[in-house]
Amino acid sequence: MAELWAELGLPSTLAPWLLLAAAPIVLTACTAFTKISIVLAALRMGLGAERLLPLASIFALALVLTALVMAPVGEAMLELLTAAGGVEGLAGEPAPRWAELLAPLREFLARHADADQLQLFAELSGRGPDDALSLVPAFLVSELAAGLELALWILLPFVVVDLIAAEVLALLGLQHTPTAVIALPAKILLFLAADGWQTVIVNLVEGYR
Repeated sequence: MAELWAELGLPSTLAPWLLLAAAPIVLTACTAFTKISIVLAALRMGLGAERLLPLASIFALALVLTALVMAPVGEAMLELLTAAGGVEGLAGEPAPRWAELLAPLREFLARHADADQLQLFAELSGRGPDDALSLVPAFLVSELAAGLELALWILLPFVVVDLIAAEVLALLGLQHTPTAVIALPAKILLFLAADGWQTVIVNLVEGYR
């Protein structure tokens, strides 16, 4: 690894800071966080319960579910690192040796990347489908598409409830009354009656297995 930094002309003390700066990008682009956060944001928006469901709580739940999904990948990478003798055992090893540790992550990305997107980015980058410049954007776009599709199915029932609530208020001559007065309790009751949390969480996690 030190040889790689030397080839790039970067001081070794800069490595931890670059890795720390790259962590949010890796979390967003190379894990299940993108799709999970889209679905949970759609659920929060569909319920219309922004004040009842704090953004911080939704973000924390997205992180927990992401950790649950990515745990097998992390464990596999840790096993490879342990088998290689830890960080000390890889000290001074060439970059390809370090890259072997990312094999479980590459397998995860390839398994959940849409084949058409993978082919598209392989052509755009001029590299093979196994290259990170093809694999990572293909996975990210696939996750965005899957997240939006799930968000649509979540939002549709809530839109129907909003329309019914607006129609009821109109029939009662209460057009100036906010629709949320009726719609919010109705949507929460519908969500709880359908065991919505379990349904959403199980579908998100099982979708990666």
